[in-house]
Parts: sequence; C-alpha cells; structure tokens
Amino acid sequence: MTRRQKRLTYVILAALMLALFAGGVVYGYSGRSNTICKDGKPPLQENDYVGIGQVAYRCHNGQIVTNS
Repeated sequence: MTRRQKRLTYVILAALMLALFAGGVVYGYSGRSNTICKDGKPPLQENDYVGIGQVAYRCHNGQIVTNS
C-alpha cells in the first residue's frame, strides 16, 4: 500500500467517524424533549427496583411508567 493510499484510507475513516459522531449528536439533541408522562412534564421520581434493567417513573398525575 502506497503512502497516498494510506493517507486516503485514514481520511475516509476520519470522515466516517466524524459523520457518525455528528449523527449521534443530532439524534440525541432531537430526542431530548421527549417525555414519557402523558401530561408532558418530566417524571417526579424514578425507582430502579422493578427488575433487571427496568426503571419505574412516577409522574405528576400519579401515573407509573416503566421503560420496558
């Protein structure tokens, strides 16, 4: 592999990594205002004792929501 081919490979890999990072930032920013409570407010409390990998959220209106 010549020096030019190596440089081109590194540039392509760096561009791909930058594109994936930017996509992740945009995805995270666009989904930050999603709420899980029906009233549109953030939950008051979260409890992770429900089970392995499950979290229960208590909303303002008394509703309990899980993330499963």
